[in-house]
Amino acid sequence: MEKDLNDLLNELIRGSSSVIVSSDPEEPFVIIDRGSEGLAFLAPGPEESFSVISITLSMIASLETVLQESFRGYVGRNAILTIACGDPDHFYAHLWDVKRRGRRLYYGYEKAHYLLLVSRIYWCIENWGYVSMVLRSFTRRYDRRTGLPVKQLRGFILERSEGGLKLEKVQLEDLIQAHTTDPKTGERLPPEPSIEYCYEQDCISSDEIR
Repeated sequence: MEKDLNDLLNELIRGSSSVIVSSDPEEPFVIIDRGSEGLAFLAPGPEESFSVISITLSMIASLETVLQESFRGYVGRNAILTIACGDPDHFYAHLWDVKRRGRRLYYGYEKAHYLLLVSRIYWCIENWGYVSMVLRSFTRRYDRRTGLPVKQLRGFILERSEGGLKLEKVQLEDLIQAHTTDPKTGERLPPEPSIEYCYEQDCISSDEIR
């Protein structure tokens, strides 16, 4: 199997414009930028064996359009995007800083960060059929009680749909329940301070939740 993987890597790397290898032993992956052929992403799948995801330029463009059009109206200056997928035995979650410059959103601080975001999103969809996203947008307001910036939380589920991508907004009640429930015990957790849970522009402050 190791020889097969090495042969596959050599084949994919041949003629590639760049290769990104994870330096984190807790999150091994390889991203191969194949220029006009798109990306190849190698990472352990649900069964811990390496899976290979091919991502074409049209897939990257489709995802970029969905993210820009869906998130841009909720980000004033900066935000944090969390993506997650999997099951209790194979769960993946990661954070990306989001910056707004003009009308465009940027993820992370260099090209490699964006390529990893794109790769992980399609990796989640390929292995589990979906990826959940939470956008934590920083507002210009401050919480009088804590002195912290007020953040707005919005939830999304991204799936394939008729060959494309479909992004659905998480209902307000479901978003609040997910963030005030311990996933392991099912016990209720206190709401996070300085947070507004939102569905589109309809928001509820964590101080209003009992």
